[in-house]
Amino acid sequence: MPVCLRGCIKALRSELRARASLRRLRRHGPQVRQLELGSGPTRRPGWITVDQCAGADLYWDLRRGLPFADSSFDRVYCSHLLEHFDFAPLRRLLREVLRVLRPGAEFLIAVPDAALYVDAYLGKIAAADLLRYQPAVVSGQRMDILNYMFYMDGHHRFMFDRDSLAHHCTEAGFQDCAVRAFDPQLDASARDYESLYMICTKPAA
Repeated sequence: MPVCLRGCIKALRSELRARASLRRLRRHGPQVRQLELGSGPTRRPGWITVDQCAGADLYWDLRRGLPFADSSFDRVYCSHLLEHFDFAPLRRLLREVLRVLRPGAEFLIAVPDAALYVDAYLGKIAAADLLRYQPAVVSGQRMDILNYMFYMDGHHRFMFDRDSLAHHCTEAGFQDCAVRAFDPQLDASARDYESLYMICTKPAA
């Protein structure tokens, strides 16, 4: 089968799957007011989970925007998701999150903290405990500490420290963006060693 035809079939199957899961969610889903983006295959009670994988409540490519009405949710959460988007799709996604949140509602974020890896490059902290994803470890060179985080074996597209994350969320229309503490009810303890946590608010109407 030609490569282009295989690609078309894969895209068609993905589209049909997305439409089916969206119909199912709209027909049978409860009126849940919390949304998790990039959830992976596991569901979270009390939340609508969205990812482009089996197991999520909604199978969806987030680059397409969010298939929900304005002001639909009280909270939106994402963990280690935003760094996988190039800048233009990232900016669109942040604006979509703002749109589907009700006025005064919260956007809760966890991302890798690039500042930790810069500190490791500068020798301020040890790198050994940070480099846990072996496919992205290419050498013991200091520069490859940065390559590890900024490229992550081809998975990462855009990285953040606390100032840049607050800046880009504010540019998208959020306010009161501030670092928050690890939340054991939301955040993965296995990623706490490298995570930056932030909470942003949609302006009240």
